[in-house]
Amino acid sequence: MKLRPAERALAYVVMVLIAIVGIAPFVVLFLVSTRTRLGVLQVPPPLTFELETFLTNYRQVIFDRFFLEYTINSVVVTGLSTLIALVIGLPAAYAFSRIRFRASDQWASTILSFRFMPPVAVAIPIFLLIRNLGLADSYLGLILPYVAFTLPLVIWILIGFFDEVPREIDDAALVDGCSRLGVLTRVMLPLVRPGMMVAAIFGVIFIWNELLVGVYVISSEDIKTIPVGAAGLISAQRPLDWNIAATVGMVTILPIFIFSLFVQRYILRGVTAGAVK
Repeated sequence: MKLRPAERALAYVVMVLIAIVGIAPFVVLFLVSTRTRLGVLQVPPPLTFELETFLTNYRQVIFDRFFLEYTINSVVVTGLSTLIALVIGLPAAYAFSRIRFRASDQWASTILSFRFMPPVAVAIPIFLLIRNLGLADSYLGLILPYVAFTLPLVIWILIGFFDEVPREIDDAALVDGCSRLGVLTRVMLPLVRPGMMVAAIFGVIFIWNELLVGVYVISSEDIKTIPVGAAGLISAQRPLDWNIAATVGMVTILPIFIFSLFVQRYILRGVTAGAVK
């Protein structure tokens, strides 16, 4: 439907307002990260960029003795969790798409419903389970819950991509003597590669930013991820430096922001490939 000029202008105004509301918190966070401890408390806050203070704050955070460990831990946990979720989710999604069994659609919807459950609802049971398994303060104690939270979304995304591939391709491969596993690994994987990319991207974004499970499961500085380490700034035992807290927040979101900029075209390509037959 073609919009009239007034309607188009109104739509642009609404989109600009939504964009401002979405971007404003990040702008404020960045400005606070360029202030001194006392400068944060100025009223009204100056809307200026202080280069010297900016360099001091970011140097203090980036060269902190624990920050490199937090970064390495985040990369390891995020990478392994996403990889495991894909390895498990691929055959599961293929089975739901190709092997019809009783109430298969209902089971697929049930699996997705687990993704809607907020981590806070199961944080204490997860902590008790991880502690009883002896996995507290370990990479595995973080990876297992993250895989459990990411897997439903991975399966749901990949089911859509598998459904878009004609079944005749499977039948032709089976007639040629290929097993079901061979069809999945040799024929289907190249065809659903955009879906794998989309699922991996959403998994990386979720796991990198996840905080609550890490706070419950990890207490050792050697295993903490960046969000968990950043949460340690808010402590009753010491005063909170809001400028340093804002700097940590910027450093935390910056890697995933840069990652999103690089992969956004793959997201669009993957979503288009999964939505069009």
